Amino acid sequence: MSTLHIVFANELPEALTRCWSEGDALLLAGPCVVAALTADTSLPSPCYALDDAVRSRGLNAQWPSHIPRLSHSDWLNLLAQHQRSLSWS
Repeated sequence: MSTLHIVFANELPEALTRCWSEGDALLLAGPCVVAALTADTSLPSPCYALDDAVRSRGLNAQWPSHIPRLSHSDWLNLLAQHQRSLSWS
């Protein structure tokens, strides 16, 4: 069963690694988008970010190209691709 993990917290929770299964995906939202810029953070794959969260924090220029930025409608489409979602805050 695939899960979309949506992280709103300031940093990735340690428990995320233990809860991760094949077919899961990660969506960075709110302040967690900053985690994508932290050199010592290894993000699970696939990983996405909410475009609004990236732009509102002024991270456009340094945003890593390998992490797609999603609109809110893209987020809904991503939710539909997974059997469940889990929000981390």
